[in-house]
Amino acid sequence: MTMLLSLLSAPNKQCLRRLLILLVLLSPLRMITSFHLPHIRSIICRQAPVSSSSLSSSLTGWINSDTLNLQQTTNQYERIKQDATSFTYDDNETQIRYPSPSSVERVLIRDRLVFLKRDDCLHLPGSNISGNKARKFLSLNNLPAEQFPDAIVSYGGPQSNAMVALAAIVSSKNAELRDDRGSSGSEQIMEPPDIFWELDALDDEIQERDSSNIGSSKTATTNDKTADEPQKRFIYYTKPLPRYLRKNPNGNLLRALALGMEIRTVSHDEYSRLFGGLHGGSSLAPADLDPPVPGKSLWVPQGGACGIAKPGSDVLAREIIDYWTLHGKGMPLAVCLPGGTCTTALLLQRSLDAIMDQRRKQKEKALDIRVVVIPCVGDDEYAMRQMISLDKAVGGAGRKEDLPWILKPRSDVEYGSARRRSRGYFTFGQPSKALLETYDEMNSENVSLDLLYGAPAWSLLLQHWRSRESDCPIAGRQLMYIHSGGLEGVASQLTRYKHKNLLPDARAA
Repeated sequence: MTMLLSLLSAPNKQCLRRLLILLVLLSPLRMITSFHLPHIRSIICRQAPVSSSSLSSSLTGWINSDTLNLQQTTNQYERIKQDATSFTYDDNETQIRYPSPSSVERVLIRDRLVFLKRDDCLHLPGSNISGNKARKFLSLNNLPAEQFPDAIVSYGGPQSNAMVALAAIVSSKNAELRDDRGSSGSEQIMEPPDIFWELDALDDEIQERDSSNIGSSKTATTNDKTADEPQKRFIYYTKPLPRYLRKNPNGNLLRALALGMEIRTVSHDEYSRLFGGLHGGSSLAPADLDPPVPGKSLWVPQGGACGIAKPGSDVLAREIIDYWTLHGKGMPLAVCLPGGTCTTALLLQRSLDAIMDQRRKQKEKALDIRVVVIPCVGDDEYAMRQMISLDKAVGGAGRKEDLPWILKPRSDVEYGSARRRSRGYFTFGQPSKALLETYDEMNSENVSLDLLYGAPAWSLLLQHWRSRESDCPIAGRQLMYIHSGGLEGVASQLTRYKHKNLLPDARAA
């Protein structure tokens, strides 16, 4: 290159330099090589065309989660030892840590056998996150700290399960980095963040912040960088916190703040502008939102609704098929799970379809397995929109026949005025006597549920328990329920029931 420059005149040298700089800026490899992923680099190098998504990611400064290629080969699943808590697969280029398959318990609910898959007992190494989020964020959790993005940015509600899961993963990566520094004799002890001071400062400044500078401004929870500050950051956008929650943080908000999350509140209008409308359900960051660390910041949509969740869904699909091959006796199976963004349901359906298609090609015994999602946020129309959007984002056609079945409330049940307006669905997060009754009934069967996803899902399931109607997705099938966890939030949820006078004081305590 030096010889080539010496043969050119000064104006031509300048033009050549500019051309080389432009090529570097447009190259999707620029992002990948910054994380030193040799296995991924070799895959990208074999791809001649530059995708529009990679190009847009380079230009906006955000890492494209698709280009990280976090998909892990699930055919190594057979090598997992059932009595181990985790399994490590090493191919000399990447090291993949899978948790052992979650157990399946057989329970009798209202005289019907249920195969209860205990994802609530699933815990990922390092972060210790469990349940549905352990599936969704398996690939992120597997990234070594030195290859992990410098910043994770997401948005959603202040008690989100995805929020605290991402906070736990980022915190675990910072712990890895501190361990590495400590092993070299330069470990520095970091004091935990002063959560209550941060929320008080946020309370004082909440009216002063100029929302028009959201892309580059910092809240009171983000201090100037020091040598002791964690190298990895988690930034989370949410609507204005209720004053009682700022003064008395609890539940997932308290946990996430303790893990080092930087919270940024924006007005309701600004929140809708940034994350609603065209950006709702999109895997891309809003155009007005600047990455905190250009080229090294990863955008994770609300609830992890993007391709990052695919590797965990592949592992779950393989576990289900392996279990049903051994124990299903050829019977049709409905795999039921609660849905928020319905990400796990959609990706699980795609993973099952791919595995069963492969089985057909290999002339293995056919299995009749369908995925049934039970909307807990919004209604069936919202669930359908979310799944179509995600299916297209991960390479599908968005056809309704390719999506999971959606369980709908029965039309012949008296719901009361509030639920009639939502066509029988519960309002997410709103305390309900019916939910508490389902919660109590399932507890009496030794099945613990949370009140945001588990209880609403089972309330709808039990409506259809004896249904033989052809349009009922669980009729005439064995039933497997994926327990998505969330039990750590039950205490704060019961507190809300107490405030609504739906719970006796002694029981809330």
